[in-house]
Amino acid sequence: MENKIIRECVSFDHSLVFANANSADIPATSKGALYAGNLTGIYAQLVNARAAQKPVTVAAQNALILAMETKLDNMATIAIAYAADVPGFNDLFLRPAHYTPGDVVRTANIYLAALVPAETDDAATVAAKAARVQVFVDHAMPATLVADLQAQLKAIGAVSGTHEQSREKGVLSTEEINVLMREGRKQRNYLSAIFQTVYANNPQKLAAWMSASHVEHASHHAAATPAPTSTGTTTTTKAAEATTK
Repeated sequence: MENKIIRECVSFDHSLVFANANSADIPATSKGALYAGNLTGIYAQLVNARAAQKPVTVAAQNALILAMETKLDNMATIAIAYAADVPGFNDLFLRPAHYTPGDVVRTANIYLAALVPAETDDAATVAAKAARVQVFVDHAMPATLVADLQAQLKAIGAVSGTHEQSREKGVLSTEEINVLMREGRKQRNYLSAIFQTVYANNPQKLAAWMSASHVEHASHHAAATPAPTSTGTTTTTKAAEATTK
């Protein structure tokens, strides 16, 4: 149950990042802003309940970490959209769940490795990395994207211990958390109805929303299918046929 709550909370987080980044697309006559506001409040309460639950994402107490996570999330959204033209592009910029500041730092370093030329890179690789940077610039990221990410990483510095701060937050009961989860799903579904309507003729944006709001399923390992064992029937049958002939 705990892991299911965590996966739902990650979906709430990503849904809010998408809704905030694309708020201009939400019709002013709709209740989209209200639903996003409601989900923001619900998500904040769930984050504050982390004393009783496994952390659901990076806490907002560290503004630098939060800013970095938001940027990485937006980059992942762009990568997913661009993969419609260049399949596999999003595989370089996966959107993992972030439970600690260290997770955010690791993701940033992975992204930078796909964008920053290394000393051992050949000319083709250097050109490919420059082209990847341009993809993000073409989708409203600043031309200084790489330098900005590097500066943010430098500013964050050692963050391994910051996630354990503010443990005095209130603890919610299991039933209170369940109520918040049900309400959060409802608000997310309202937002989904709006975005699916708004992006009915924009498959790339619709795909990006569906990816952001998607709830990951728990991984299941299929049981190995036992290899068929010989019963000797075939051999016996063939021997009988040979005797008959």
